[in-house]
Order: sequence, then C-alpha cells, then structure tokens
Amino acid sequence: MLTWRASAVVCLILASLLTAPAVVAPTSPTATPASSTATSSASVPLESVPATNTPSPTPLSTHNELELTTALDRTPDRVGEITATVTAEIPSQFTELTLELPAGAQVVATSGFTRTADGDVAWDSNSNPATVTYRIDATVRSGADQPGAEGSYRFADTANWSLVQIPSVGDISGRIVGDDPEIVRKTTVAGPGVAGDRIAFLGPSEQRTQTAHGQRFTLVVPEAADLKAEPREIFESVTAASDRLRVGARDDEVLMIAAPTGDIEWAVRGIQTGDSDFWVRADEPLDTPANNWVHEYVHTRQDYSAAADARWITEATATYYAALLTLEADRVEFDRFQRFLAQGEDEPQASAVMTDPDTWENFANYRKGSLVAGDLDRRIRVATDGEASLDTVIRAINSHEGELTARDVSGYIDRIAGEGVASETDAATTATTVGDMWGSDAHVAAFGGEPARFAFRFADDTPLSVNGTSRPLPAAGENLTVAVNETVSVGVTVENVGGTTGDYQLPFNVGDYETTQTGRLSPGETTTHRFDQRFTESGSYRIAVGGEEIRVTATENATTTRPPINVPTQIEVPGFGVAVAVSALLLVTRIWLQRSG
Repeated sequence: MLTWRASAVVCLILASLLTAPAVVAPTSPTATPASSTATSSASVPLESVPATNTPSPTPLSTHNELELTTALDRTPDRVGEITATVTAEIPSQFTELTLELPAGAQVVATSGFTRTADGDVAWDSNSNPATVTYRIDATVRSGADQPGAEGSYRFADTANWSLVQIPSVGDISGRIVGDDPEIVRKTTVAGPGVAGDRIAFLGPSEQRTQTAHGQRFTLVVPEAADLKAEPREIFESVTAASDRLRVGARDDEVLMIAAPTGDIEWAVRGIQTGDSDFWVRADEPLDTPANNWVHEYVHTRQDYSAAADARWITEATATYYAALLTLEADRVEFDRFQRFLAQGEDEPQASAVMTDPDTWENFANYRKGSLVAGDLDRRIRVATDGEASLDTVIRAINSHEGELTARDVSGYIDRIAGEGVASETDAATTATTVGDMWGSDAHVAAFGGEPARFAFRFADDTPLSVNGTSRPLPAAGENLTVAVNETVSVGVTVENVGGTTGDYQLPFNVGDYETTQTGRLSPGETTTHRFDQRFTESGSYRIAVGGEEIRVTATENATTTRPPINVPTQIEVPGFGVAVAVSALLLVTRIWLQRSG
C-alpha cells in the first residue's frame, strides 16, 4: 500500500583539472524489467573543459557513457544479506571518479577502486573497467503503518529467496575533460530472478508478461509463493485499471512481484516504489474493495510532489480507485463498496483533518481520505453532467509544476467543476467531521452516465500507406521497411466509448518528436486522423500512436515502387487511455516527481 520514491538522488559533480568550480546535475535513474536485467540512462549536462595540456588516461572506453552495472547475488550462508558487484565502464573524458556506496555497505573486494576515508571508493584513473563488491543488509523492517498490516518486514532475504531494494551507488563525483558524459545504470541478477528499477527478486520464479494499452506488464510468481488469485485474473484486473484510468501518461513497463508469505510476516500488504515497480502479498485477493493489486498499480499513475497539506491525496485516491474499479469490473456489489468507503465515518479517523498529517489516526488518509476522494468524484460528475470526474483532477495534478499544495488542488477543482465544488472540498479536507457515504440512488445518478472515454484503432480504410500506396500493417515484432525520403501515413480512428461528450488528445510520436491531434466527440461518435512522417535519413524509428507502435526501418536500398496491397479492415487497437482534456490546464508539462504514502 505504500509508495516509495527514488530515495537516492544521484549528483554528478564534475570539474576541470584546472579550475575549482563544480557542476552539479541531478539524474533520475529508471529501469526496464524486461528480464533479469534492468537498464537506465540519464543525460547529464556538464561544462566542457579544453583538453590543452591535460593528459588522457589509458586504456579507457571511447564511448560517451559512464556505465554502472550492479550485479546482485544471494549469500545463502549469510541470511539477511546480499552481495552487489558494481562494474564501472569509464569513458575517456574522466580523469577522476568517486562512487558513494549505499549506507551500511561492507566492501569485500575492489579492482581499480580504493576505499576513501569517508567510506566511498575512488577510481585509480587507469583501470577500466573498475569494480567494487560489497555485502549489504537486505532486510528492511518497520512497524505496522497501514490497514491490515502484520509483522515487520518491508523487504527481506531468506534462506531460499530475496525480495529487496536494489542497493545502487549514490552520489557520483569526479573530474572530466571534453564532452558531457551520459550515465547509464544497469542491474543484473546472478542466477534466477528479475530486476526492476528499484526492486529485485532473487530466487526461482515464474515470469509472465502481457502487453495492454501501451504498457508491458511482468508478473513474477516465486516458487515459494502460494498465489491466491490466478495470474490471468491479476492481468485482467490491472490492465482494466490501466485502460480505465485517464489520468496522464503510462509507464512503458510495470513490474509486479507476488511476495511469498510462508516465511515472512510482512508489515504491509504491498509496496510500490520507483516509477512502476511493486510487490503485493501473494495471498491478496482480487474480489474485494481493498484490491491491493489495483491499489499499487494506481500508485504508478501518480506523478506529483505533494506538500504536507496535499499528501492525503496519494493513499486516498489509490484506495478509492481500487474500490471503484473493482466495483466497475463487477467483482464486488455496491453494498460492499459502500461499506468499505463508509469506514471513513468511524472514529478516530473521522475526526482527522486531511490537510494535517499529524492528525491521521487509524490510517485516516486511507479510510477517511478515500471517502472524501470518492465524494469529490461524485460531486464533479454531477456538477459537470458527467463530462469530468476525479480522473480530470488527477490528470491536472499529475501535470502540476513544482510542489503541489492544497490551494493548488482547490484551484484545479474550481476550474474543472466550479467554485461550489471547490469550496465543498476545502471544507471536507479541513473539517474534523465527515459526510455520510452516499447511497445507491445517488451513485446511479452520478456514475450511471459514464464519463467520456476514448478508444483508438487503426483506420478501417487504408490504416497505413507509403507515398500514397496502401501497405499492410507489419506483424508483431516486425518492421515496416521504407526507402529514404518516403512518407509514411498512419490513419487512426478515435471513438468515444463512454457515456458523455468529452474532449480527447491523440499524440503521435516519432522518436523524440511529438505532435498531438485534439477533438471533441459525443458518445458513440467517431472521427479519423492521419499522421504523415517523411524519413529523410536511414535508420530505425519507432512510431507510437494511439497507445500502439510501429517500427520503421528507412534504408537507401529499399524498393521505392510497390504495387497496391489490400489492407485488412477492422484492425482493433486496445484503448490507449488518453485522458479527457476538459480544459487547457490539463496540457501542463509533466515533471519528475516524488511519491510517498
């Protein structure tokens, strides 16, 4: 239930050999849990220093990346610890390099690195690659701090498996000459297991994947885990949530780990950390308003940094959406949904003030918070005749620049649903009381008309053409090959599959370039957009549109004249999830954010 965000901000402090000023540039490593290896990269802006009279150490890598690979290994003879070996491949512009090791790391071997007085490791300016191996305590304990919490473990190493935070190096400092380097982080697992960007599982397991709505979901089921829900149903639950939540961009990869429960008493029912890694206790059910698989997934869709008076939103909306989406999936009846949210009416949580975390007793941010969030959703739908919902507010929040405050939230609600709803929400979040849970009639009145939702599919007539000539869509895993200077045209049909009129955004991406088409559709109405892209240079390109992608290879040797080809029609693309954009405020630029809760 808790969301942990990147706790180690990496600072690269690099300066010339001749000058004292340092350049500090934060990097935010991410990773891809595609197998047992995770990779991330960050471009680091640095001041270039002339190389005059500055020797270049050898031998060194000639590429422009500082590549740090952390290999994780179990230590069965030392239960509670794991071993990490960091291998640094160092580009030629580095003359000095120091790595900050994780707190509590016990160095057991180095090659090309030496220990410093403050416990870090410094490069000898000659060896390449350089390595450092250290043992670290993999166990993270805490007191119970969420509903249903038992035991004391958040992360643990046992005699047979390890579910751990990835112990990456922290601050990186040094001196460079020449071009700015790029930092690339990778995590691998020695033996069976899988690594995400913040969490790794070490031990025998089965991995299953499913792609939906532009996301690739990986479910890791350890041999030691007794999974209560069927993997197929877990995928159905989280992918339905992926489609239903129209709150902003989705992560490309989602790593879900079923935490074994036989050997460990977990302090929490689940933890989400980093961009999109989370674990959930293997014995968690799906047919409950407290659907923790959905709860943790919702956390992956929260992208904001909240001040104390807006922090309640994180757990409140994750708890509310888990219940609402489970209701909408027909996994629970309304009376169970109603009783679940009505927990917020009980003391002592009912007396808590949502904008004051010091008053949160008995998990008030979950219990009272979810009731307040749900009532806000209901009021927005009523005030806007179903054209907006809580999704609209969360999308605005996710696009917020800087720290999010309660005043900011109120301003977004005002612009979306009016001053009256904003005032009512301000009162609800600052009061020591709470309104009653709404009944079934009020629910039907507010939620019966589903908000606008948009599905995207390739156009029925000529979904793909090259220089005006129709072409078949490439099969999964295959590329569309075109000649340099040919133009690829992609047609996409948008349909409002929701219950009310609403606005949509349809982005078209080719590499780093993006353009967006917008429009407004009534329920059941469709329209078609075409996107044209001319490829002037040879290479491999990724076209992403409507949540799906096409790989294009442009080559000088491609045949430029092709006969027309009949294209199959009714090619469906899963719902992409471009959220309803009710006002221009939803177009605010996304930023890198910190989550908590």
